[in-house]
Amino acid sequence: MNLLPFVGDARNPAIRPVDAVLIDVPCTGTGTFRRHPDARWRIKVSDIAVMSALQKLILRAAAKVVRPDGLLIYSTCSLEPEENDAQIDSFLSDNLNWILEPPPEGSVPPELLDGGRLRVLPHRHGTDGAFAARLRRVS
Repeated sequence: MNLLPFVGDARNPAIRPVDAVLIDVPCTGTGTFRRHPDARWRIKVSDIAVMSALQKLILRAAAKVVRPDGLLIYSTCSLEPEENDAQIDSFLSDNLNWILEPPPEGSVPPELLDGGRLRVLPHRHGTDGAFAARLRRVS
């Protein structure tokens, strides 16, 4: 596997088409409150809307550089539905040439999967919260 690290503005990636893209998008970080309890006092409700708008731009821009049959992994350390499921659901409804593809069998413990999406919850799994979705561009 060849890896191409990219540093730049993810809203407008200037790279050639690739087989796979991982985007760990900026988020509110609500999944890290157990390690950073002070963060809950710094985050405003309006931050969710700001981050969601940025995430939407990044997700759609990243999708443009994925070749047909390629993968796009979207991840956050947020627990907020607006930053996770809503982003994926909106993207899939707007882009019919993409599907949600669960991780390969055995690669992720079943208790971390929720409808084919990775969902780690601090109160259930004893770690930081996280979300990820694996998307495949279909021909």
